[in-house]
Amino acid sequence: MDKKKINSIIERKTFIRSRVKQVIYFFIILLFGGFFAWVISKMLSPAEWAWYWKLTVVYFIPPAGKETVIPAGLGVISSLGIGVPLSPFLWGFSIWIFDLLACLAILTNWWLLELFISLIPAFPFIGIRWKQRPRLYKTKVSLKIWYDGLHRKTQFLENKRFGKLLPLALFIFMFIPFQGTGAMSTTVIGTWLGFRFRDTFLIVAIGSLLSTVFLILISLGILRIFSY
Repeated sequence: MDKKKINSIIERKTFIRSRVKQVIYFFIILLFGGFFAWVISKMLSPAEWAWYWKLTVVYFIPPAGKETVIPAGLGVISSLGIGVPLSPFLWGFSIWIFDLLACLAILTNWWLLELFISLIPAFPFIGIRWKQRPRLYKTKVSLKIWYDGLHRKTQFLENKRFGKLLPLALFIFMFIPFQGTGAMSTTVIGTWLGFRFRDTFLIVAIGSLLSTVFLILISLGILRIFSY
């Protein structure tokens, strides 16, 4: 057997071993997420748990984000007859943990993200639009369009030439609670920009914590206004 074939076999085995390890990481993250949700379920009433898991599923579907699920979880749309108020601490802590798990899942399994995006077609989505009072709206969501949009945002950050301030720019992007600026988007953009694993994870962890606390305070303030 010549040297080229031997190198090819070694590279193939290394590739397969790497993929297997990544898939194991992915399922460990999923199992931890499932265990965490199970622990939370024991702290909630049946009605609270039913609302909790529905919002959790919605949260993992781009472009849904904190600006949608945190107010909904705290009871802002209960006036529309939808959902029940959850504990601000439990819901906020859950959102933070979910962000960390999403970040780790993407960082360790980038190829799985692109596989899901290529396989999942556009699907209907219900979100919250804020005017004087919260209103529901229906639209269609395409993961491919979301992914392409992240490409454009990455190019925008690169063209601005932030230099050493680039991590700060990405942190601000993570912190701002608008659609498409959450943990998943930040992780994808951070990876494209060449950030190290640790740096991307820290930006997501700190940005998620601060933006979650900020939105909880805003939502509780809105609830007080509506209660008058």
